[in-house]
Amino acid sequence: MARELYLIRHGRTAFNKEGRFQGQIDIPLDETGEQQAHAIAITLQNCGITRIFASDLTRARSTAQALATATGLQLTLDEGLREISVGEWEGFTRDEIEQKWPDLLAKWKSGAEVRPPGGESRLESSQRVYDSVHRLLDTCDDADVVAMVAHGAVIRGATELMMGLSSETNHARLGVLDNCEYVHFVKRNDAWMLRRFAGGACA
Repeated sequence: MARELYLIRHGRTAFNKEGRFQGQIDIPLDETGEQQAHAIAITLQNCGITRIFASDLTRARSTAQALATATGLQLTLDEGLREISVGEWEGFTRDEIEQKWPDLLAKWKSGAEVRPPGGESRLESSQRVYDSVHRLLDTCDDADVVAMVAHGAVIRGATELMMGLSSETNHARLGVLDNCEYVHFVKRNDAWMLRRFAGGACA
């Protein structure tokens, strides 16, 4: 089941820079994102990581590959770690979405069960990634230190569930991870203890 877990957000993309909803569109890292991936790999390479998993979307895969290269470990991809699907909103900025779907966007901001057109709700995506994290952890040994590279929204949602928080009432309380920041959990008495939220590369 592993003794430590790092959930790492991918490096920056052009859509991140432009403030566009990416969802499950397969966007690569930009130059800054590649630099961030290298920096977080250097920071975490001596943390005893023994297993590396990642979302199969390019931005997460490339970030994880930097860590795999730094540690000499094999990378395993899993589509269960993908970002929330926001359906027809993918590729749009929040302002553009507000112009076209003002009422639905307002409901989506305040309701974790609300789905964008053709997409997932926050509850659905958080549960999907939470289940995927535990499914992958079940393949690990008790002594493993595991890194999983995924996406901001679903890492926050999975973190809420791992801490026993409600996505409905606590959505904004944890804040948002910046690109290549991570969440660090440590196993204590068969439960996951949050040791660090929004850790990042050393300067």
